[in-house]
Amino acid sequence: MSKIRFAVVGNGWRAMFFVRAAQNLPEWFELTGVLCRSQEKAEAFAQKHGVKAFWRMDDLLATKPEFVVCCLTKKAMPDATMQLLERGVHVLSETPLAVDMDTLEKIRCAQRESGAVLSMAEQYFLYPGHQARLEIVRRGLIGQVQNVWMSMMHDYHGISMLRAFLGEESAPVEIRARKLTTPIVLTGGRGGYITEGEIENEYRVLAQFDFGGGRVGLHDFAGSQYHSAIRSNHLRVNGTHGEIFDDEVRFLRAGNRPAKERLIWHCDEITGTVRSIDFDGECVYSNPFRTDVAMTEDDIAVCHVLVRMKAEIDGGAPHYPYCFRDSYLSIVLTDAAAQDTVVTADALAWD
Repeated sequence: MSKIRFAVVGNGWRAMFFVRAAQNLPEWFELTGVLCRSQEKAEAFAQKHGVKAFWRMDDLLATKPEFVVCCLTKKAMPDATMQLLERGVHVLSETPLAVDMDTLEKIRCAQRESGAVLSMAEQYFLYPGHQARLEIVRRGLIGQVQNVWMSMMHDYHGISMLRAFLGEESAPVEIRARKLTTPIVLTGGRGGYITEGEIENEYRVLAQFDFGGGRVGLHDFAGSQYHSAIRSNHLRVNGTHGEIFDDEVRFLRAGNRPAKERLIWHCDEITGTVRSIDFDGECVYSNPFRTDVAMTEDDIAVCHVLVRMKAEIDGGAPHYPYCFRDSYLSIVLTDAAAQDTVVTADALAWD
């Protein structure tokens, strides 16, 4: 297998997931370089992480990556993405593509004019656990999915998961949303646990997505859940013949006899990395990567994203065909929550 060669624009927290992918799996990936904002930052980054780093775009592209992963702030991401597309570079953009409709349309036009592949680095549905749950749905074990309640991730990430389980494509969607503010004791962040007992406001978004045909997605999330020790994440998928609730699955065996089984996780004894996930005696997820290096579900999902992006460039199925659609739905969700009202997201040209 030839290595997947990619470059990264940006050197922040999210960019490090892609740097780690290349460092953890050098037989799979080759990081040709990282673009930083200045020569000083590039030199410091290269020395700290042992990778090539540049501060001029021409120098980065001279390494001839197959595609560029754009990992910048929400404000800087659209311009960088469009500049790369205008140069005919395939782009894997971190989320979201844009936070307003005008910018989203400009990115769409740039992509169409360039003919380059543009995909979004949406990774949550590629978590091993979620791939296992989606495989259970695909096998028809819980029948036709009717509704999904998710309290796991924010905005566009949550939307992508609702769509993954409900199978929604391009029909108009009615979105009812509101934003709640409640106090919470801070217990964690990206830097680790926090023990000072400081109280801050928690902003929780409650939203209902009516996809029509009785299919409804319920989004319930506050950003504190990502790192909080006193908030947990949950997923419920209801189908005509059963239900998935986190790792527990209720379904019907032959003769409509009820059954209840759990996902069984198999992890490397030393690294803790997921090797495979079984359900009812059958494998529903197998990790294609090495497990002798410590990788979280997030890290594994990012590796799947890179592989799928390469496959799309080579003419395979799109890694993430809903990148414009989900960015649009996220914009509508934000508007609905700000107004505490119902907003309809129409089917638009990019669908």
